[in-house]
Amino acid sequence: MKNPLPTQVSQDVVYVNDVRELKGVKGLSNKRLCVIRTDFKDINRIKKICKSYPGLEIWLACRHVSRDNIVTANMCGIKNIVEYPLREELIEELFGDKPPKSLIKKPSRKDREKYKAIKGLTVMIVDDNPLNTELLEETLKDLGLKLFVFQKPKEAAKIVNIEKIDLFLLDIMMPDMSGFDLAGIIQKTKLNANSPIIFISALSDREHKVKSFDLGSCAYIEKPFDVNVVKSQICSLLKSHKDNEKLSQSKDSYIAMVIHDMKGPVQAELCALKLMTGLYGANLNEEQKEILGDVISSTKYLQNLVANILEKYKGDNGKIVITKSLNSFKKLVSECCDEVKYLALEKNLLINVSYKSAIDYIYFDYDEIKRVINNILTNGIKYSFKNREIKVTVTNDRENIIFSVANKGFGLDIKKVGNVFDKFTSYCEEQKSVNAGLGLYISKKIIDEHGGTIKFDSIPNESTIVTFTLPVNVSG
Repeated sequence: MKNPLPTQVSQDVVYVNDVRELKGVKGLSNKRLCVIRTDFKDINRIKKICKSYPGLEIWLACRHVSRDNIVTANMCGIKNIVEYPLREELIEELFGDKPPKSLIKKPSRKDREKYKAIKGLTVMIVDDNPLNTELLEETLKDLGLKLFVFQKPKEAAKIVNIEKIDLFLLDIMMPDMSGFDLAGIIQKTKLNANSPIIFISALSDREHKVKSFDLGSCAYIEKPFDVNVVKSQICSLLKSHKDNEKLSQSKDSYIAMVIHDMKGPVQAELCALKLMTGLYGANLNEEQKEILGDVISSTKYLQNLVANILEKYKGDNGKIVITKSLNSFKKLVSECCDEVKYLALEKNLLINVSYKSAIDYIYFDYDEIKRVINNILTNGIKYSFKNREIKVTVTNDRENIIFSVANKGFGLDIKKVGNVFDKFTSYCEEQKSVNAGLGLYISKKIIDEHGGTIKFDSIPNESTIVTFTLPVNVSG
């Protein structure tokens, strides 16, 4: 049968209708690719060719590409199977020195305007077949993108923790690590957890497609693919991703601005209430005093909530700046306990402070650690049973000063304790209270910035202990 390959491609690519025809091919080891038509009954002969020419790229062509055939081919070291009859465009796309203009269209003026929106965005291509990565690079070269290209997925995995990537194009069947495994690593990173992923694979079975979408992929592209369709698909996805990020940033900025503008009125309200208490407190009856106390308590909560939300936005944008100086930790603990004593009084709680540490002066950010302690104390009081004791304990080991707050109260189901430091995690419905779930999230970020640790231990309807450590030998 006539060789279906174009003349200029035939110099680098060998096509045979039967594996036995390869015996008459000269210089086989110097070819870029060998395409063998097969019905898989001759797979043992093909295995021998693979062993004899380990450096030769071998593809199989068959009328029906099934999952079993793909697995069998992969076990022989063959990475791709294409449908027969073989399309000339496929070979031109993948193995011509330069894909013909008819295959990759020259961008129009309208396209160039469209591409401006995604210029400078980053795309990572991971495929162990260099011919595939070359084609994708050629396809994307006029979009103005920054490309990271890897044939080894383990090398790509090292980059995803240090580089922000706007789109991942992943092959599935790769040595050492599959594209699915790499996607799992990507989704656990801080930088790229929300970056879109597209799988590009010769696997066409339903199982792999379903798994890819279960992993959160935006698309599943089967090889061989139309370069112009893929180009348009990638362009559209990048533009949508960029627009969504801009929208999210605008939304966050607007919320942060509104919350920031609330600081002044809340502070003024609190000052007015305190002034009213000082001027008229002696003339108020017990019921009036209780009502005024509740209003002051609620205003303090609102003030703390506003501060926490602002810190959340600062923290999410990497703007938490820790300024350490030499301070008395003992003084800070005493100051914080004094500030919450009226909150404790409302529930008839006794705050018992036990400062057992021989260490007092250490380097830390006074205002930020004060925020952490106040948050822990406020939570301890809020979720404590009435007429109990709040135990505040300070100890130390060789490397850290250790602060803890323990209460007898509602507690939490231990199964949920692992995520109490996540943002917006709140158990207000269970506790029948109002809470945005930001306090512990911000506290952890502050303690992390100091090089310390924070943990939460709880027994439902019994007790809760929150403990954090601060290094004692780290200067500002």
